[in-house]
Amino acid sequence: MKNQTMSSLTPQDWAGLLREKDGELNMVVNELADVKYALDQSTILAITDHKGIILRANEQFCRISKYERSELIGKDHRILNSGYHPKGFFKEMWSCIRSGQVWRGEIRNRAKDGSYYWVDTTIVPFKNQAGEIYQYLSIRSDITARKQMEDELKRSEEKYRIIAENTSDIISIINLDGDFLYLSPSHKRVWEHTVPDEEIHNLFEWIVEDDRDIFAYAIQHAFSTRKEYMVECRINTQRNDVIWTESKINPIMDEEGNVTKLLLVTRDVTDRKQSEETIHHLAYHDALTDLPNRRMYVQQLSKEMMQAKRFQSNLAVLFLDLDRFKDVNDSFGHDVGDMLLVEAAKRLQACLKPGDVVARLGGDEFTIMQNQLQDRSEATALAEQIMYQLQRPFELDGHVFNVSCSIGIALYPQDGDNPEDLLKRADTALYTVKSRGKNGYDFFDPTMEAKSLERILMENEMRKAIEQEQFQIYYQPKIDIATSAMTGMEALVRWVHPELGIIPPNRFIPIAEETGMILALGEWILKQACKQNKIWHDQGYTLKVSVNLSARQIYQKDLVEMIKDILQETNLSPNWLELEITESIFVKMEEATAVLQQIRDIGIQISIDDFGTGYSSFSYIKSLPVDTIKIDASFIRDIHHNQESQAIVKAIVTIAQSLNMNVIAEGIELHDQVAALKENGCDHGQGYLFSKPLPTDDFDQLLRQEQQ
Repeated sequence: MKNQTMSSLTPQDWAGLLREKDGELNMVVNELADVKYALDQSTILAITDHKGIILRANEQFCRISKYERSELIGKDHRILNSGYHPKGFFKEMWSCIRSGQVWRGEIRNRAKDGSYYWVDTTIVPFKNQAGEIYQYLSIRSDITARKQMEDELKRSEEKYRIIAENTSDIISIINLDGDFLYLSPSHKRVWEHTVPDEEIHNLFEWIVEDDRDIFAYAIQHAFSTRKEYMVECRINTQRNDVIWTESKINPIMDEEGNVTKLLLVTRDVTDRKQSEETIHHLAYHDALTDLPNRRMYVQQLSKEMMQAKRFQSNLAVLFLDLDRFKDVNDSFGHDVGDMLLVEAAKRLQACLKPGDVVARLGGDEFTIMQNQLQDRSEATALAEQIMYQLQRPFELDGHVFNVSCSIGIALYPQDGDNPEDLLKRADTALYTVKSRGKNGYDFFDPTMEAKSLERILMENEMRKAIEQEQFQIYYQPKIDIATSAMTGMEALVRWVHPELGIIPPNRFIPIAEETGMILALGEWILKQACKQNKIWHDQGYTLKVSVNLSARQIYQKDLVEMIKDILQETNLSPNWLELEITESIFVKMEEATAVLQQIRDIGIQISIDDFGTGYSSFSYIKSLPVDTIKIDASFIRDIHHNQESQAIVKAIVTIAQSLNMNVIAEGIELHDQVAALKENGCDHGQGYLFSKPLPTDDFDQLLRQEQQ
């Protein structure tokens, strides 16, 4: 039937049928051409005979190998051998494809120019009708970029592995329960143990029991907030010692943003904690007598007043100083005076019952808190006992000294309901005793607060002095101890009264503070110091001037604007001005910090003056906008022969360096003190050894001598 149909086709039918088949054939050819083009553009293709001789190579093969096609045809693939793979690699490949199986793998080849490239390779064997392999088709994709990324990742992993295994910090990964998922080898050295790694399971087993809740909270916080957290805790070592550690906890999250584990970087901070404890002790204790200082005393007094209010009991504050102490200092020197203060402190402590507190406020001033007072006769008895003990002769350095004391007493609740009021009124009573001839005691009476005639006259004269500019600025140089070069100067005010002569600052500054005249006086001092420093800068002396800023000024509303105006008026750059503050301003910590930060934002540096004598502690210092710590002269006076003073100075220097702060020592008078400061890491200082404070003209002459 089929033959009949075909025989019945006319020539026109045959022509139509041939055209139809031609069209289908052309379509297939075009599709194959498209496939070939797509493969040529995206894939590296080569055809070899059964021995591996290259018969065909597409453009992509030539491009990646950098060989011309004529250089490839007739060669085998050894022309591309990079030497990277072992012989067994290719032996296994040939064994696979000669068996008629498709082989897949990754090969590193070498191009004509010597560069290397990686290809993901599939080799397909083709068989003839007899079932014999007569050629191979190699299909390759360029994976060089991916392999480079893998190599980079391996190198990074190796780098971090080396860091983790050799760093002094402990690097660990834990889960929510504190189980170790990874622990770097450094834990053996830091924790001082020889426990095998397989026996170390959980972090909490090593943490001191009292600190476990703190660390558990830190872990929970990092998991729940997905934020970094810093925590300190104590670790038990195998030697039963305890070390302090600081751990930085970072959450590790999965692709969905869920925290799956925590990365910990832990370091031994025992030395730092010991330094902090030294600074903390220094902040709450008097360096000379080791008695509580004003800060600690006020805190304790506040607590006892709250208890007294709750239980409706009474307490007394006794404010005392040593009569004729100045004579001892002037006649026998500060060292003997310090010995007297230490011995007096011991006698005062011996007079107290449990629960009472004695503190040294500074100089020869002491204060005592007497709690659980039944009536004022108990305060009288304590005052008389103290007077008796202090009137006993002191045998010091081969000399016998007879001193007495004056005591003022204030009672809670009748004389004040806060610590400052009680201290102030006890001080008022003390002043009354001293005005009557000293060597006695008295209780506060409201009539004592009336100002004395001398005080009224001093206030009136001071107002005139500000209006008539009777004040002068003296300058004391600051020195680089190592090079003896001058690095700056401190501006110090002096009152030159036309009739009374030079009045020392300790007589008029407290009055200025109390009356508020310090605001006008402080502005005048700052303006004069900036103006003079600009003059010296124009003459080629580029030094930084330091100006004292009182606590009253810090809380002045327009302080920052006033400083800006003075700098603009005098045309002095802010970086050549330093403002010195005392620790007393940190009673109102948050207010002071905000103001100091605004001042620093201008470009002015901040220095803490008389460091160690008042309110400071390490926890405050590290959070304050401060550039320089100025070590109080009381620690420098005996640094050349007192190991405790050396330890305190070294601790201050260590903490300052860790916080990138500068350190300067004041009150330097001896070369031995300079040597001790150098040994303990302090590089800058000021004091009479280098120069006393000088009037402007004399300091100008000193600058000229320095230049020569």
